[in-house]
Amino acid sequence: MLLLATLALAAPLQEPSVKDLFDQQLALLRTAQRQDGSYGARTDTAWILTAMALCPRSYREDDGPFMRDAVRWLLAEEPLYQDPAGDAAAALALQCLDSQRYAAQVKALAARAGVPAEAIAALAQTGAPPSGEGPWRDGLPLPAAGMRSLDQLQAIPETAGVPVRAGDVARAALAYRREQASRKAPVDAAAVYERGVDYLLAARDASGLWEVYGNPEPGISALAAHALLRSARADARKAAEPVLDWLKAQQKEDGSIYTQGLPVYVTSAAVMALAAAGRPQDRDALQRALQYLRVTQCDEGENYSESDKFYGGIGYGNDLRPDLSNLQYALAALHAGGATADDPAFQRALVFVQRCQNRSETNPETYRDAGGKDEVRSGNDGGGVYYPGNSMAGTEQLADGTVIARSYGSMSYALLKCYLLAGLPADDARVQAVLRWIQDHWTLEVNPGFDTLRDPRAGYQGLYYYYLTLAETLALTGRSEIRSSDGAAHDWRAELRAKLAALQQPDGSWVNALADRWMEGNAVLCTAYALNALAEAAR
Repeated sequence: MLLLATLALAAPLQEPSVKDLFDQQLALLRTAQRQDGSYGARTDTAWILTAMALCPRSYREDDGPFMRDAVRWLLAEEPLYQDPAGDAAAALALQCLDSQRYAAQVKALAARAGVPAEAIAALAQTGAPPSGEGPWRDGLPLPAAGMRSLDQLQAIPETAGVPVRAGDVARAALAYRREQASRKAPVDAAAVYERGVDYLLAARDASGLWEVYGNPEPGISALAAHALLRSARADARKAAEPVLDWLKAQQKEDGSIYTQGLPVYVTSAAVMALAAAGRPQDRDALQRALQYLRVTQCDEGENYSESDKFYGGIGYGNDLRPDLSNLQYALAALHAGGATADDPAFQRALVFVQRCQNRSETNPETYRDAGGKDEVRSGNDGGGVYYPGNSMAGTEQLADGTVIARSYGSMSYALLKCYLLAGLPADDARVQAVLRWIQDHWTLEVNPGFDTLRDPRAGYQGLYYYYLTLAETLALTGRSEIRSSDGAAHDWRAELRAKLAALQQPDGSWVNALADRWMEGNAVLCTAYALNALAEAAR
């Protein structure tokens, strides 16, 4: 989300990926939802929920009525006669969706089906089939041994009805989970990093900077220089120095560092690079830049009071509408410059940040966006939005007519990051709420929270920005693992390293080939994001 310019969308892959095939099949199944929320029979509904939860996009109840209403129906549905297969299917679906929230229901359903609850948990977490026989086994969509998720999806007949399609897609989802659990090969993160560094060095223009449309681009150059400074190689770190000197030469009288636009983003990125270098000759420029970031905050100096919607926020620097993305960059820069949690700028920011959280207990206001006709209220999933009442993932209308801004991944991590920088403890209810959202939506496949069934590419928007924000935030937490809602423990550092290694191009770069919004069609920008994310994962 560093810049707003967009480049031409890259051509799609020649062969459909597993994600593409899941998207196609789940989009078809979504059209089968009935007015009561179900997808037909009890087992069919449970299998579709299992597939939704275990597919690469990891859908959860707060993704919309296609999930929420189906879960509500499944919880309320009681069979007239013994139904061990349906009980087992329902137990698996609830385990996959939220093992903690539905622990009691899973235990009761598994007991009624005659299968150990621990076996249901193992199936959801690793794809390992339970032992034993019984009628309950017909309710578990177990893939054949050795069957790949890709093969399972490609074998689904075009004319398949809902029961057949639901079972096949659920089997593919369990095969996909089995594949993910088996991928434990170590990644040579240092080699991956240095290949990325080589790409950045080769992508410079003659001046040693990185250009966009023939002109040096300061924001991208600052991020790339920061990545070079984190290299193990002296030559790479040395190559960052002329970039730092050029950035200082762009500093304005008010302390901002930029050329044509986005002064807060660019100044923040420049501060983090200059602070990482630790050169004595940069101290004056750093202090002036930090002061610029302070004066851009909406506070009493501009006649804001705490009752104002945007109090405590920081925006692009050339308008008066703050957002959580600019704010998290600015606070990270202040932190890099030596500011501590008790700094007044951080404490003022808390007022704005909690207004960006879908948690009505601490965010009870309603908001009307510029030009919007709907009043937007806070949801209660704990996640983050772009600014009060506005989300890049859009809005959602609940059954009672309430409109809420959708929480999404990058802003939920930005929310937690700001809370941590401002000194909120781990047991603070606001921190716990956003951590729960992160656990419920753990994925490295997409930037979660977007409605990807309506637009399959939506979740790829800002993907590399998401990776960097995730890494910066989780490094701040000190956590080594994230336990997702299905109960699985995720070594986030290892999984992020593996994901970025898999996405690296042969020339050492990274690029968002599926969504170039926020300039992620630019390989230098994505490579800088990826390298800084890897550096955070190494902390």
